[in-house]
Amino acid sequence: MADVDADVHVSPRYLAGSISTGDVGLQAALDAGWQLTHDDLGNCYLPSPDQRLRIGFMPEGDDDALWKIAAYEHQFARPRWAAAFSSDTPTEFVTAFTTALLDSYQKDDDSFLRGGLGRADDPHPVLAPLADAGWRMTDDWWLREMKAPDALAGAWYRRGALDPDGELTSNATRWGLWGGPKKSYWYAVFSTHTPAAFITATAAAVVDPEPALRWSGGLSRMTRAHAQITPARPPAPTPRDIARRHRRTTPALGTRAVPRWSTSTPSGRLPAPARAAARR
Repeated sequence: MADVDADVHVSPRYLAGSISTGDVGLQAALDAGWQLTHDDLGNCYLPSPDQRLRIGFMPEGDDDALWKIAAYEHQFARPRWAAAFSSDTPTEFVTAFTTALLDSYQKDDDSFLRGGLGRADDPHPVLAPLADAGWRMTDDWWLREMKAPDALAGAWYRRGALDPDGELTSNATRWGLWGGPKKSYWYAVFSTHTPAAFITATAAAVVDPEPALRWSGGLSRMTRAHAQITPARPPAPTPRDIARRHRRTTPALGTRAVPRWSTSTPSGRLPAPARAAARR
């Protein structure tokens, strides 16, 4: 195990847990110039300029969904689709989703509203990154499930009719991803009309072999118990680096090998979740 105050690599990344700040997941929208607002509790909101997309980072929300994302036909419409990520979801997966979402939104062709799969479609192309990574599949008339080789992460696709309102307000959704052992798992859920490309981008991030970067002092018990954790060492110094060090007359200020996440917006760093909320 690495020192308590060190940067580490965590693998597989679906066991890394969240970095507990919203900066990275919101970065694509911040870079696009969306205006960040927040309420008195510390929940943060990023609406698109036309109010047809809304991203929320909600550490003080009324359930355990830390991230909530919804898309609308127009400002006063019912959501066409919604997605949610629980508080322990590795932030890289949220970033993959929001990056794909912003790429689509900036095309100005409404593609961010379309391209979802319904009750009779084949989910295999959407979940192909999981199949390609060797995840096992079970399938019946109602439910397709996939599990990682270690059985510590999975996905589902529900067939049949679902309650449209329930999909927008609960975890009874068409699509879902999860990771971790029972009673300490994270989840990501996506309603029927969520564009398939965004779900595929999230699934690809889940099975990306690149380890997740974390601060060892912030690792959860679940991560420590089940993940592979190795120190994140800086690259070896070159001869020029060594020569520069010898020429220094005063000690330089030390820096970490890996910079902490931060946001460049005037709002400053987003708050970390203060408590675990109730199950959605």
